[in-house]
Amino acid sequence: VFEDDVWKYLEGTYEPDTNWRKLAFNDATWLQGQGGVGYGDGDDNTIINSVTSLYLRKTFTIIDTSEIAAAILHVDYDDAFVAYLNNVEIARANVGIVGDHPPYNYGSNTDHEAQMYQGGSPDQFIVNPQLLSTILNQGNNVLSVQVHKHNISSSDLTGRIFLSLGISTTTT
Repeated sequence: VFEDDVWKYLEGTYEPDTNWRKLAFNDATWLQGQGGVGYGDGDDNTIINSVTSLYLRKTFTIIDTSEIAAAILHVDYDDAFVAYLNNVEIARANVGIVGDHPPYNYGSNTDHEAQMYQGGSPDQFIVNPQLLSTILNQGNNVLSVQVHKHNISSSDLTGRIFLSLGISTTTT
C-alpha cells in the first residue's frame, strides 16, 4: 500500500459506523482521493476541511499469505493515529491507549509535526509477525487508519501511510 494510492476517506465531523475498520464495511458513500490526505502544511495530495479527525481505508489483495514474512507500517502524521489491519490494531502513536477506539472529536496527547514535507522520514512500526500471520486474508484485506490532530484549533492534519510486506519464497 503506497501513500499516494487512492484512499477512501471520511472527514471526522461525526462518529463513523463501528464497522468502518472491517473489510466487509460498505464505504461507497465515503469520499476518495489520492494519499496523503489532510490540510495545512502543503504536503497533502487530497485537501480536506478543518476537522479534528480523519478516517482512511485502503483495500488491497494478497495472493498467497504463506509467502508473507514481515510487515512494516510507515506513517507520516500530524498529530496522532491508530492503524488497523482487518479490524485488528497494528500500530498507534500519540493518542489513547492500546485497544481503545478514540472518538472522532478526541485530540492527540501532544502536538506531533509531520516530517516528510520537511525532508524527514515517516515513523516506522514493525507489525508483530505472529499477529500478522493471524490477521492477513488470502485475497482481500483492508488497512484502516484514523488520524487525529491535537485539538480543534490546531492548524494542520496529515495522514500519509505506507504498508510494506516482506516476501519469503523459494520460487522467486
